Amino acid sequence: MRNSNTDLGERYDVVVGGSGMAGSATATILAKNDLDVLMIEANSHPRFTIGEALLPQSSMWMWIVGEYFGVPEIQYLSDANSVVDQITHSCGIKHSVGFAYHEPGEPFSGEHGHQLIPPNLPFYSESHFLREHIDHYLVRSAIDYGVSYVDETSIADVEITDDEVTVVTDRGTTSGAFYVDATGGNSVLSEKLGYREDASELATDSRCIFTHVEGLDPFDELIDEADRPSQSKRFHDGTLHHVFDGGWLWIIPFDNFDRSDATNASVGLVLDRETYPLDESISAEEEFSRIVAQFPDVERHLEPADAVRPWIRTDRLQRILGRSSGHRHYLTNNTYGFVDLLYSNGLINTFESIFVGANLLLEAFDDGDFSANRFERLDELHRRQITNADFLISNAYKAMGDFEVWNAWTQTWLGQILFHDLYIQRHCFKYFASEQPAEFERLLGEPCPGAGAPFVVEKDEMYHAIDDVLSAYAAGSLLPDEAASLIHGELARAEWLPKHVYGWGDERSRHVDFSDPELVGTLLEWGKTSAPSHIRNGLFDFDVPEMA
Repeated sequence: MRNSNTDLGERYDVVVGGSGMAGSATATILAKNDLDVLMIEANSHPRFTIGEALLPQSSMWMWIVGEYFGVPEIQYLSDANSVVDQITHSCGIKHSVGFAYHEPGEPFSGEHGHQLIPPNLPFYSESHFLREHIDHYLVRSAIDYGVSYVDETSIADVEITDDEVTVVTDRGTTSGAFYVDATGGNSVLSEKLGYREDASELATDSRCIFTHVEGLDPFDELIDEADRPSQSKRFHDGTLHHVFDGGWLWIIPFDNFDRSDATNASVGLVLDRETYPLDESISAEEEFSRIVAQFPDVERHLEPADAVRPWIRTDRLQRILGRSSGHRHYLTNNTYGFVDLLYSNGLINTFESIFVGANLLLEAFDDGDFSANRFERLDELHRRQITNADFLISNAYKAMGDFEVWNAWTQTWLGQILFHDLYIQRHCFKYFASEQPAEFERLLGEPCPGAGAPFVVEKDEMYHAIDDVLSAYAAGSLLPDEAASLIHGELARAEWLPKHVYGWGDERSRHVDFSDPELVGTLLEWGKTSAPSHIRNGLFDFDVPEMA
């Protein structure tokens, strides 16, 4: 798929290398704003990729980006029904985030499960994306907006001078005023400019084995009723994480939406490399099966499933570059670096980066300033995204060694994700009330969206105390029950967490269902009347608008 009239010999305003979600969405936004854009893809669409599960924040960011830049094709991604109506009938829903913890040789116990059900809001709804359809749609949309596109075209070199960029491909040479590098982990530009670094500074150290399967039954139907969360949604109504000491396995069904025609699911095993070093003496499928066989109910869950794609096995997932911008160029977030798939933060990071990067670039074209200083804001964003992800995920791997520690850590993760969701929702609610894009532009003033939230100082203090506990536990200086007790104590003392909404600090707390209007009402009442004043004034200072 390519434009029949694309001429590599022309000069463009912007050349975009790569046509994944970040490259295509950015190219579309720039073309919408009357820039001449060329997008170059080394492969072709449709193509297989992962990064399939959304969270409330990723859906909200898709909605915000589409609304702010006036691109409904991006906004369609934010709602499961819009995805079916406008894009594909092969995507699932994500109305649950579930964790099932497993011990070797033991059946799953409901006491070892957690489930978060997000609130129902009419302007977004999380999905499971069959990415080959989504990414292909975004490329077609970019072309419809006037982006020139070539595929099966490899970038061999990128030259940047004071006045222009020159991109050399195996099909010819093109030039432009600016280069957006969305090529991912094989960036020619970052290698040339010496941005390449190893990921030794990152604490997370994991690898992955994954495929797509058919024939997967809902886990809820395989376990006793007493072991199910007994909330308004099943584990199968969202992403289920099977967790164990040294790793976890994702289950992302595409067939769990009554409007979906899909019959398949994404499954992937992510492993700490120290606990599970790569065994090259056996195939990826054999290694996957050998590890899963340790856990009876995980093996039973996967037993009827048949792979419908080749198995893929990676070495270390983590990578990071020294910087992500400079004179007349910037790198998208996934080109800059990657940590791990746990907690599905990749698409949040992508659309935060699109929002910031496109704003900076449009401003640069307004005043003709393409200097490196202009794009330092994007560098800071990407560094913080990687640092935050590495902190959360590396601590999650430490906590996986024992359920009591994992339980305490999962409560910790739940508190931060809930309140960061609410902070972005707050900006959306204020936008509905004012109809002023400035409500979203306030987020551009923060080094990373959410960094200005009123609970951040207390949250960071609590997280660093918990980090010390988990490091001591991982080093053998604390027993599991001691570590869990210390973490629960930190949670219980946190005044920014409403304990009557969810039992933070109570080791018996497991599930929470924010699709319950009464529970949401209780949270809002606390936030507007009883929360600490800085939380009341900086997080709950909105009216929930009437939204059809």
